[in-house]
Amino acid sequence: MLGHSGADAVPADRDFSRLGFDSLMAVELRTRLSAATGVRLPSTLVFDHPTPAAVARHLADSLTGQDRSGTAASPLAALDRLEAELSADGVDEAVRRGVEGRLRRLLAAWDGTGSDGNGPAVEERIEAASAEEIFAFIDNELGRSSDS
Repeated sequence: MLGHSGADAVPADRDFSRLGFDSLMAVELRTRLSAATGVRLPSTLVFDHPTPAAVARHLADSLTGQDRSGTAASPLAALDRLEAELSADGVDEAVRRGVEGRLRRLLAAWDGTGSDGNGPAVEERIEAASAEEIFAFIDNELGRSSDS
């Protein structure tokens, strides 16, 4: 494809750009790998994983359900990664509120109570709320203030 005599002639640790790949070739590689493996790959595959070795590791991880350390990915490992990412500087307040809401809904679905863990189920709280409380809730969740 790029004038190489075979797979052995392609250094596994050389960037695709240095191997002569352009955007069209990157998309073609991704398409062929997706078709061959059944793994849905991002269109930015060779940019996210810039060497053949990096792409191979990514595919192996995707096919085996392993994380980069070689251990099976678990919900607890995913939570560890999420916690580390949310602890990083630069996460703005809107993102934090959005994550908080999603985590509360996930927890409510997980424990089957329909509650966010802070009291009665959502339906009960909505039925008991006044119109003013509902509008305040909407304003707070959407990040709007009453001054706008």
